Amino acid sequence: MGEINNVIADVHRSNGDLQNRGHVLAISIMCALDAIACYGYRKHHFADFIVAHFPADYHAHAVQIFELYRNSLIHSWNLFEASIYPDDSRVRMEGGTLAFGLLNFFGALVQGTGDFLERLAIDPELQKNTLARYDKLKRTAKP
Repeated sequence: MGEINNVIADVHRSNGDLQNRGHVLAISIMCALDAIACYGYRKHHFADFIVAHFPADYHAHAVQIFELYRNSLIHSWNLFEASIYPDDSRVRMEGGTLAFGLLNFFGALVQGTGDFLERLAIDPELQKNTLARYDKLKRTAKP
């Protein structure tokens, strides 16, 4: 999260705002969410993480965020079916399209990650899943 925050700060310094600069940031934010979510959750890890740890206004949109944002940005390099703004605007439906500000979403991810880490300390199921994911990744490490 720190590195993404550094890039946001750099863009603000050089450009003034995220206008015409947020696409690559959005991709990195979606990848960060995907990475952290797969530690605690299994089958629908991305949407499950949003429902469990993001602010409540994102919960109803968890599956859409995965399909319209994460998949479209990562696999197709587009957002033809969704809207994202270079600001802190809240998540909402806008003319039948899901929309939110990139900074608002990043703030929700930071908050959600903090919540996940707090729950991890006391939730045996999250601990089990996280250790299983870590062990799986560790086995792929080259000496």
